[in-house]
Amino acid sequence: MAHVQVEPLYPSHLADLPVAEFMDKLPTLDAALAEKAAAAAAEGKVLRYVADVSFEGRGKLTVGLQAVPASSPLGTLTGSDNLVEVRTERVYRDAPLVLRGAGAGAESTAAGVLSDMIGARRRGSGIVN
Repeated sequence: MAHVQVEPLYPSHLADLPVAEFMDKLPTLDAALAEKAAAAAAEGKVLRYVADVSFEGRGKLTVGLQAVPASSPLGTLTGSDNLVEVRTERVYRDAPLVLRGAGAGAESTAAGVLSDMIGARRRGSGIVN
């Protein structure tokens, strides 16, 4: 994990705030994000939060906000959809293999959290009272 480069969506000084205070501070980030979005749009691009894995050399993993072409598979994502794009040196260099589908979304995420809470309660873990 020491070799993973992560650009968080919000500054680290907000990370440890209580939820209510964190939510109150979020609007202070709007102007900078709007500026990035406008710069991307001027180039025909959109912003996406991307995990990029490269196996060249020793390999690397970067995670962060990127401007991608609006017409690209990643650029056309909407809602909670997810996408994995595979490029290889030979077969998928010019035309990547794209796996795209529904992400968890609000309902699936809520159901998963509720299921975890019920399971924790049933196991008597003390996590949920």
